[in-house]
Amino acid sequence: MTEANLERVEALESFARERGHSLLELAFSWLLAHQAVASVIAGATQAEQVEANAKAGDWELSREELAEVDRITQPVLQA
Repeated sequence: MTEANLERVEALESFARERGHSLLELAFSWLLAHQAVASVIAGATQAEQVEANAKAGDWELSREELAEVDRITQPVLQA
């Protein structure tokens, strides 16, 4: 829980929201964009969560979007 990490989360939320998506959808989409990830395992305790999890895989990130997410999530090097 650092200020830098909170700023990253805010930037990712903004990135998703600007494109009409949720942070959950961004997370699923990012994971599914990587061939090394065979599947996304998501928990749910309510029917609405199951529906949101299923819908989350519908967003296919473009190369440019993937690059922007990578830029947002890069560690900040401190001098």
